[in-house]
Amino acid sequence: MKTLELAFDTIYIVEILLNFIKRTRAHKDLSSISDNYIKTYFVFDVVATVPCLLNVKGSENFSLYFLKCFRIVHFFRISKPLQLLLSVLL
Repeated sequence: MKTLELAFDTIYIVEILLNFIKRTRAHKDLSSISDNYIKTYFVFDVVATVPCLLNVKGSENFSLYFLKCFRIVHFFRISKPLQLLLSVLL
């Protein structure tokens, strides 16, 4: 189980790094992209991922596991297009 959590946290670290260069319609240059990401989801992503990666020990330790709940902000970001689609279809 610990290796699975480590794999997910590593994927999130890669996602954090890629979010600094991911273009959108509103933000096309790197400085604008990084400024926007730092002002919005960066804090949530770092708080949800980094402490658990730094807490690597021989046994599973769930003392910082509650921090992963900060990943829920991505659910709301993903659900907006789904809500729009459902409003059009229904």
